[in-house]
Amino acid sequence: MSTITIHLKNKEEETLMENLLKKMKISFEKSEDDFELTDEMKRVIDERKAKNHKEFTPAREFLKKIKEDNGI
Repeated sequence: MSTITIHLKNKEEETLMENLLKKMKISFEKSEDDFELTDEMKRVIDERKAKNHKEFTPAREFLKKIKEDNGI
């Protein structure tokens, strides 16, 4: 038996795939909790939550600075 993993963007896509697989009489199993944060991911999230949000730099401004710093 083979396994195929499909990552769907939203509930609409999920419903579409379920209906399609049922019509084709293909058995499937949904897994809602197939993602788990690593310890490093949790650490980064905690660090970001602890930061002073007044020091936030908009993405465009940050990218501009990176380009200038690296001569891009």
